[in-house]
This record gives sequence, structure tokens and C-alpha cells, in this order.
Amino acid sequence: MNPHVCSDSTAMTSSPSIRLLIIDDHAVVREGLEAMLGVDPCFAEIATAASTEEGVQACRDFHPDVILLDLRMPECDGFSALEIIHRQWPSIRILVLSAGATAAEVKLVKRNGASGYLSKSVDRASLLAAIRTVAAGEMIFPRDPVPKAGDAPQLSARELEVLRHLGRGLSSQELGVVLGISPETVKSHIKAIFQKLTVTDRAEAVSRAYELGLLGVDR
Repeated sequence: MNPHVCSDSTAMTSSPSIRLLIIDDHAVVREGLEAMLGVDPCFAEIATAASTEEGVQACRDFHPDVILLDLRMPECDGFSALEIIHRQWPSIRILVLSAGATAAEVKLVKRNGASGYLSKSVDRASLLAAIRTVAAGEMIFPRDPVPKAGDAPQLSARELEVLRHLGRGLSSQELGVVLGISPETVKSHIKAIFQKLTVTDRAEAVSRAYELGLLGVDR
């Protein structure tokens, strides 16, 4: 975790100060966001984390008001991080950042406790406005995210079962224990799922599955 303290004396007078945590596995993104946002007087302090594990520890030590959370991270993806953090610290406002919005992805992060969802292409003014909005207790989500086109592929019953357990940060070995099959078989099913859904990682697979109606999104 890398704490950064704003030196602007107006931070405490112009608006309530915000303790911000940035969770992203790319150093250039973390550092860029920290540098861009750190000059704004609304932030009392900014910390960064490179993984879900570091993010959870930062929640314990740093006590953020708002989290900027990357949705695409290796090992334990943003969906899992969102679920873990929201379950343990429901008062923390989480603003999810993603490369692009789909209807299913927006519904999924909202259902899992996010306070907002933004594209990574958003400009500085819009990002600051979004952070202030969620810090004030409000929510900010795209009104009309456009789902990707395409017919739902045919997954086997076992592949659907594996799919339901993806996105929770479990290893192939742990998934094997849950499902009563070998880790090698789990990997084989995951590979087949990726191919059928034309995705490259677990987070994309879960998002695509909700988008296609393979998994239900209940409110």
C-alpha cells in the first residue's frame, strides 16, 4: 500500500475530505490515477493496492471511504474483490472501473454491492464527479449499457456448474474439491468454457454468461 497525503489546505474547507483507495494490478494505472486525483482538495489521503489481497489489507489499515476497483485483475478478479470487500466493509463505497460497459456486467457489480460503474476512458472531471457522488452516498451507473450481440453457446451441465463457481477466486484445485472432480478436469472444463464464450479470463466468462442469460441476474 502506498499512501499519499494531499497537502492542499483547502481539503478540509471546500468539501468533506475523502480517503480514497485505488486497487489496480497495473502500476502505471495506479500511479497515473494517484497523480491525477491527488492534486484535488477533496481528498484527504490516497492509497494504492496492486491486488485483491493488498486491497483487503488496505481496507483494514487505511479505512477508505471510497475505492476505485479495477474489474480485470489476475488471480482474484474484480468481481471477487468486490464481493469480499463489500461483505466485510459494507459502508465502503466502491466505484468499479472497466474497459467497457455491458448490461450484464453493470447488473452483476451492482448486485454485488458496487456504488458505481465507470469506463476507464472517462475524463478526469467525470471521474472526480463520480467519486464525490458515491462518497455522498449516491450511486452512479450507466443508464443504457449496450450488451454484446451473439447467440448463447451450448454449455454442458457440468460446464454450467463450473461456470457458476467461477469469479470467486477459487483455484482449480479448490473448485475440484467443491465439485468432486480432479483439478485437471476443472481446467479442461474452464478451457472449454472460455472457447465457447470466446473469452480469455474468468471475469470475462462470468460477465459473458450473465449477459447471455446462462446465469440469472436477480435483483
